[in-house]
Amino acid sequence: MKKIVLVKCQMISDQNFCAGDFRCLVAFARKEGEFERYKNEEASIIGIVDCGGCEGNKNRVVISLVHLKTQLATLNEKPDVIHIGTCIMKFCKKKDDLIEAIKEKAGIEVIEGGHPYVAPTIFGS
Repeated sequence: MKKIVLVKCQMISDQNFCAGDFRCLVAFARKEGEFERYKNEEASIIGIVDCGGCEGNKNRVVISLVHLKTQLATLNEKPDVIHIGTCIMKFCKKKDDLIEAIKEKAGIEVIEGGHPYVAPTIFGS
């Protein structure tokens, strides 16, 4: 079974623009967007961490992942892959630094993206 950790944008989450990470969770359940790769295998999301915020630095996300690793170890769980949330991929000015730091330290596959549910316009159809 593939075990997944999501990295999300703290600001978007804190402002309830993506309350409860529902877009990633729905996309994962439907196997859409970057989660389509799991259509033919068992997979589960075992953790969600935030990036550390706009005022943070790239080390904050690494510290969050280390903390998650410690917590998951108590449950005998270990992730196989990290997904960088669509919120970070589409809107974060620091995404390149964050992704670089995660890839440098994670030791597992890092996939850039999550859900495909981004509106093409604000008021158009």
